[in-house]
Amino acid sequence: MASPPARSLLRSIVVLATLLVQAQCALQQSKVDSDRAGRQHAAAQPKVAIIGAGIGGAFTAYNLRQLLNSTVELHVFEGKDVGGRVQTFSYEGHAYEAGASIVFSKNYYVRDAADKLALKRVPPEGSSEDLFSIYDGSRFVFRQSEWTVITLWRMVQRYWLTYFTFQAPTQMLQKFLRLYDLQSQGRSFDTPEAFLRELGLYDLTQQSMHTYLQKSLGSSTASRRFATEFVAAVNKVNYNQDSGLNAFAGMVSMLPTVNPDLFKIDGGNVQVPQMLLDHAHPDLHKSNVTKIVKSSDGTFQIKTLHQESSHMHGPFAAVVIATPLEFSSIEFEGVELPHIPARKFQSTVSTFVRGHLNGSYFGLKARPKGTIMVSEHAGTPFSVISPARQFADKTILYKIFSTNAMQKQALRSIFVEHEVIGTFPWYAYPKFQPPEQYAPFKLADGLFYGNAWENAASCMEISAISAMNSALHVQQKLNPSSAPMLFNGAARNAAIEL
Repeated sequence: MASPPARSLLRSIVVLATLLVQAQCALQQSKVDSDRAGRQHAAAQPKVAIIGAGIGGAFTAYNLRQLLNSTVELHVFEGKDVGGRVQTFSYEGHAYEAGASIVFSKNYYVRDAADKLALKRVPPEGSSEDLFSIYDGSRFVFRQSEWTVITLWRMVQRYWLTYFTFQAPTQMLQKFLRLYDLQSQGRSFDTPEAFLRELGLYDLTQQSMHTYLQKSLGSSTASRRFATEFVAAVNKVNYNQDSGLNAFAGMVSMLPTVNPDLFKIDGGNVQVPQMLLDHAHPDLHKSNVTKIVKSSDGTFQIKTLHQESSHMHGPFAAVVIATPLEFSSIEFEGVELPHIPARKFQSTVSTFVRGHLNGSYFGLKARPKGTIMVSEHAGTPFSVISPARQFADKTILYKIFSTNAMQKQALRSIFVEHEVIGTFPWYAYPKFQPPEQYAPFKLADGLFYGNAWENAASCMEISAISAMNSALHVQQKLNPSSAPMLFNGAARNAAIEL
């Protein structure tokens, strides 16, 4: 029989063990309660991941915040700077566009967003000196005059009536503007083909601009000149590609020649995605997404890499990929992806040069003025040279687009004197190769790909339209009863045009 001290010690041990068991049970119950609360919170406020913080990603976040308000928790993943291919740099107190440069006045999503964000719309760089000319590698085949009547006469001399009878871009625009009304009604599309067919534009993406022009304009000398000089020069300015690009992209490229009402954002176009994200209030993760994992319950986990450190994020009820998959190395797990056609992207280099052009390079005694575009077979090292600003010392800052970096010898030939201010290489847009094939917008339930139709045409507005399509898909998945009517201003303005 135990002694009294021993019995006392035994009771103490029993009491301590009981307390330890009760504490463990309490901790386990707390964990259960915490997990239950976490699941309830996740159900009440689902998370959405957006990969990419360029125009497409920023508009997706902004649209989702407008559609779903505070009922969704937004997470944006971006390994580089906000803005993506929208690049702005400063020189002597002024902002210049090295990437996406101009916005067409009927690009209603970008235009209306700029106005809502109180961003000032201004004419593009160099538009105060808006004369243009077309150089064929040995001489100028067309030069715009300060006098409209002279310009029109030169048009007739060179291209006969082709310029005036070519109405295809205007007709395309009328069809294109219908999309704003469709999206304001909440219409989303699973594939680019369905979207383009609904607008009556799919066939344009299945043929080259060259083929389309041959069919519509014929093979007269004036028509051939118009196609290989005027149209090709415009396509090189906007896409750094010739008339082998698809006809829809070609029509988009030609729109400023029909209605030259263009603008940029004072202080830089990059302010648009920056301020859209500020208004959307997402959690911004400065890291690269390396893997997307779909769980058995239908949610997604995202693996990121930042400074050699990897992390898992989630669960997410939906994921929107708002960057070209060609620019990433994302792996997918638990998802059976549909066929995603391989695309090549067009290399473009923006070079800013301060100095004076050499007239003799272009076969002139005087320095050429305005924007210098080039014909299809010009064989020049540049696609366009455009004045951006004239300084007090009479030197001019020129913006040069080229496929490859401008060589020193070429610059010495083109300029009498010069200084390279900045060089910005970028993969600006897909290399259009009709007939175009597309990945679907909807890769899987809850997984969407905004850049799927970028090889139909590429510009900031196309990214904004894709973003609305992605946002509508997410809204319909998470809260199908909520009202889709958001950008009534865009739909209303488009209706006026129609």
